[in-house]
Amino acid sequence: MESLTRRAALAAFAATVAAPTLARKSKRKAPPPPETAPFEDIGTKLLEHLPETATYNGTTASLDGGPLARRTDDYSPAGEAALRAEFKAAQNLLARIRISGDSPAAIHLGSVSALLENGTRSADIPYGRINPLTFTGHSPYLVSQISGPHIDTVNAMTEQQSVSSTRAVDAWLEKLDGFPETFAGVVEKLKADRAAGCVPPKALLIKTLPVLDAFMTGRPGNHPLVQALTRRTDEAGLSRRMRQAAIRRATQIIQRRSRPAMLALREEVAAMLPAGREDAGVWALPMGEEFYAANVKALGDTDQSPEDIHKIGLDEATRIAGEMNTILARLDKPTGPIGARMAALSREKANLFADSDAGRTALLDFVRALVRSAEALYPQLLPADMVPRQTLIVKRVPKATEDSAPGGFYDGPSLDGSRPGTYWINLRDMTAVSKVRLATLSYHEGVPGHHTQNAIAAALTDVPLLVRIGSFNAYQEGWGLYAEKLMAELGVYEDDPMGDLGRLQDELFRAVRLVVDTGLHHKRWTREQAIRTMLDITGVAESRVTAEIERYMAWPGQALGYKLGMVRLLDMRTRYLAGKGRDLKGFHAGVLGGGSLPLDLVERRLGLT
Repeated sequence: MESLTRRAALAAFAATVAAPTLARKSKRKAPPPPETAPFEDIGTKLLEHLPETATYNGTTASLDGGPLARRTDDYSPAGEAALRAEFKAAQNLLARIRISGDSPAAIHLGSVSALLENGTRSADIPYGRINPLTFTGHSPYLVSQISGPHIDTVNAMTEQQSVSSTRAVDAWLEKLDGFPETFAGVVEKLKADRAAGCVPPKALLIKTLPVLDAFMTGRPGNHPLVQALTRRTDEAGLSRRMRQAAIRRATQIIQRRSRPAMLALREEVAAMLPAGREDAGVWALPMGEEFYAANVKALGDTDQSPEDIHKIGLDEATRIAGEMNTILARLDKPTGPIGARMAALSREKANLFADSDAGRTALLDFVRALVRSAEALYPQLLPADMVPRQTLIVKRVPKATEDSAPGGFYDGPSLDGSRPGTYWINLRDMTAVSKVRLATLSYHEGVPGHHTQNAIAAALTDVPLLVRIGSFNAYQEGWGLYAEKLMAELGVYEDDPMGDLGRLQDELFRAVRLVVDTGLHHKRWTREQAIRTMLDITGVAESRVTAEIERYMAWPGQALGYKLGMVRLLDMRTRYLAGKGRDLKGFHAGVLGGGSLPLDLVERRLGLT
């Protein structure tokens, strides 16, 4: 009866503030082409279990306060089991579809098949969360310092979920009001995972508590969710009366329902601390070796063994270090460990922005200028009809989550075009965002990296939804790292050896990821051993290295996709350009024009297999 009362109150709120001008007739959606209809049906059923993925991407059933915008995923053990069962049912259905040749439909079949395989490969391992529509694949820990509903749901409601109409705001409030049920399911899943032998490393539990505390800190009216609702409804031009009513309702929900729900989760995480593992790698969990092997395949898109991947990382680190030594010698810094020399250069005053509000504003302006200059190179990179029309905006990572967030990351545009792509940059430690590496970071996350890649995929209208929103980590992160090298090949560093050093240092960082990820999860390294190794080889700021190593602990295998994907793409480019009449724009069109794909299918699109 209580939940019915809450729903009635929310409905009354919507009726009270609804503006007649927002009413509109619903348009009948055109049926999908026959060759994509089975894929669309599979996508629709899966997204019923993944409403947050649907809302993040701006799919039809989540728009303007649609049903999928009104609820979170079901993170309970029963919800996870239902999701895994849906992936298996979809896989069984797809196995009965036969499409021959190299038609687009055949590529779609291969892509969706690979996606579903990634969703079922480790389904016999009961703990964690499987979602192959995200870049983390199978996460062993539902709640960590870097991801989980306590972070991802809140961030999506802060920045991604639409509040541009009365119905959309109503849906947002209904989702917020559902936090007690959502996080009760999260707590239930944590207990079930613990009973299955899955307890996170103690270092990750310790770092998770401040994230949960941040949600409960301060006056309800000043909560980041309330502040975001205030700002975004104002930007949307909604009526003052409507906005005030929504803000009052959100403030009440935060205090009476959402914070108690988050407090219960915090108490469960704190209760896990005494049992927190000292071992850093997933190898220490039940079926840990099988878990890591599944993620290596899904996220690294490779059949290579962890031992082979470890060696590739060491070999690549040696090669890149040689290139860096050549440039450092030209800059009159010929001796000493590369890491130490790079750390010294990064700390030079000329390469740092001030550790102040003004310094952070200047850094964001600097990055925005880098993005605009990269956009000017599109005519050299892509056919004119593929140049993205979607805007890219640059924002600072929210303070509440910056301590454990990556140095930079990207959120793609919504499918309906209402939300731009966003390049987030972490400004927790201004010594970690030296000018030395800002250019290459911006090319990776922005243009011609992830924004270019994702905006092109979002604009595709003749491919199944699952292909538009699917995630293949090595394809996506391999392209981001490829984009960094591509900009160097285009000559942007000809008069900027420091910038080129920053690019090489980041490539070195990605090579070392192969070493430390396999070290943690296959060779049974400690957290401290992995941190020391990365610090010694790269010279990157210790705060960033520590956060990165803890990221790899929480996301086994995800860090492999960057370098492994880049190596594959460069090999494809060499073979593609060897063909008569082929050029760079054609290669990029072939790689990006089919949406997110496993790398074998990228080769097939390029005519290389």
